[in-house]
Amino acid sequence: MGDNSDFNAKFGKLAGRFTNIVLLGFFTTLCCLPIVTAGASFTALNSATKAYLFENDDKPLRIFFASFKKHFGLATKIWLLHILAYAILIWDYVYYRTSDATIDILAAAGIFVTFAFLVFETTMVFVVIAEEKSDKVFRTIKIALDIAMISPLRSAMILFLEAAVVIIALFLLRGLILIIPGIIAYLAWQIIPDMLKNYKFRNSSRAGNEPL
Repeated sequence: MGDNSDFNAKFGKLAGRFTNIVLLGFFTTLCCLPIVTAGASFTALNSATKAYLFENDDKPLRIFFASFKKHFGLATKIWLLHILAYAILIWDYVYYRTSDATIDILAAAGIFVTFAFLVFETTMVFVVIAEEKSDKVFRTIKIALDIAMISPLRSAMILFLEAAVVIIALFLLRGLILIIPGIIAYLAWQIIPDMLKNYKFRNSSRAGNEPL
C-alpha cells in the first residue's frame, strides 16, 4: 500500500514536470512567431523555468507571461542586435563556403565557431535579464560574456545539449519541434545555477553603480 502511494506520488510529480516543460516550450515557441518577440519569449522561459524548478512555483505559465511583459523592452533591444549579428555571420559563412581555397575554409570554420559562441552568449543574455542583474543593453551582454568565459566547460555542456536536442528533434523526433525550448531550458537549468554562483554580479546596474 505504501509502495503504491510512493509510486503514485513520484509518477504524479514526473507527469506534472513533463506537462509544464511541454507547456512552457509550446508557449515559448508560440510567442517567438513574430521573430522580434523571441528575446522576450526566451527571457520569460528562463524566468518561469527557474521559478518552477528552484522556487517551487506550481504556476510557471503565470511567471512566463508576467516576465514576458516586464522584460520585453530590454530583451527585444538585445535580441535585435543579435539578429543583426546572426545575419552578418550567415552571410559571411555562405560567401566563404563557396570556395575550396584553404583561406576560405579556415574563414568559414572561424565564422562557424563564432556563430556557436554567439548562440551560447544569446542564451546567457536572456538568463541575465531573467535574473534581473542588469537593465542596460551593453552591461547585460558583458555579463553574459563574462559568465561564458568564467565557466567554459559548463558553457560547452550547455551548447552541446542545445545542439543535441535540436538535432534529435529535427531528424529523429519531429514532434518535439514545438516544445524544444522547454526541453533545452530544463536541461540548461541543471547547469546554470552553478555558473551564476561562480560569477559575482558586482557593479550591477540594478545597484545603481553602472552607467551603461
